Amino acid sequence: MHPYIRCLALVITSSLTAILLLSLFGDVMDAESDANEQEMNSFTEEELNSSSFEHGDDIGNTGFHFTESGEFRDKNGLAFQFAISEDHSINQSRYEEIGEAVTEYIYSIMEKKFGLNRVAIPMGMEESEYLSFIFVSDGFMTSNKRKLVLINGSGAVKAGQWARSIIINDNLYPGSMLPYIEWAQKNEFDVLVMNTNESGPRMKKSESPFEHAETVWDEFLGALQSRNVYIVAHSFGGVVVQKLSKKKDNFKDIVQKIAFTDSVHMGKISSSSCINWVSSSKVANTHMAHRLGCEIRSAGSTKHPWTSHFAMNHIFDWFLENENGTIENSENVLNESKKTDDESVSDSVPDQ
Repeated sequence: MHPYIRCLALVITSSLTAILLLSLFGDVMDAESDANEQEMNSFTEEELNSSSFEHGDDIGNTGFHFTESGEFRDKNGLAFQFAISEDHSINQSRYEEIGEAVTEYIYSIMEKKFGLNRVAIPMGMEESEYLSFIFVSDGFMTSNKRKLVLINGSGAVKAGQWARSIIINDNLYPGSMLPYIEWAQKNEFDVLVMNTNESGPRMKKSESPFEHAETVWDEFLGALQSRNVYIVAHSFGGVVVQKLSKKKDNFKDIVQKIAFTDSVHMGKISSSSCINWVSSSKVANTHMAHRLGCEIRSAGSTKHPWTSHFAMNHIFDWFLENENGTIENSENVLNESKKTDDESVSDSVPDQ
């Protein structure tokens, strides 16, 4: 083969591989996106204030804070800018430091505002820096309430986040799980937030996202006596759920409904009731197909990271829908008629 042709083939193969990895795992950490040039002006203050998030305090000494309406601003009221240096590595390092501070801030909201407990897993181990952890409601194992389980995608996002880039570049509200937790508590659900990316080779029983989920199942979900678990899983979180459904024989006996948001799972789900709200230009909640045992509906957004937000109230209504199709009274946290137009949101990097 001519050297030029061989070189061209190698470039094409490498490019296709990179594209596939990005679409599946969202591990590329480049926050220098269109999000830095756009603001979410179409969220009304009433909508964003409905969750009463803490605001005003400096986040981890970064010089930034969240405003009352959920925007990430510096002391002069200016939005976050990724490129403050000609050296990309400096910009990226600063972004990671801010991202870590935001992660701890969201952890604190889940603990202080919503009363969730940070629980190390596996339980009963001596304190170790190599234990993963989750967030869970008081009395999760003993109450008769329905259970909401939240699972994020891959990449840098940790418990409580759908997309870190949205939180930093756009708004805390649509990029985090906080509205889901608030809705769950208003509607008498217990909550468990997995932390599948808080995993690694030295983590006891959390060496991978899959093992993390198995440990959570074995210690919390698998012992429940009734079929009252409702799961929301975004992106790669769908792969975690799909593998869990195959490995656990009692999965169908415990899980009532699964709501996926633009899940990338490729296998059939061992569950009798699941819907995947996918990125689409169709009107939100439009039925599109049945695939791999799940109904496919439009999330109402063409942008992958935003699907959990745009599908949110449709997921809530479905969770409360009775067998006859009647929806129980739902304390939704965002008025459907005022939801943000898809054209106004930024095209953020998935799951960052």
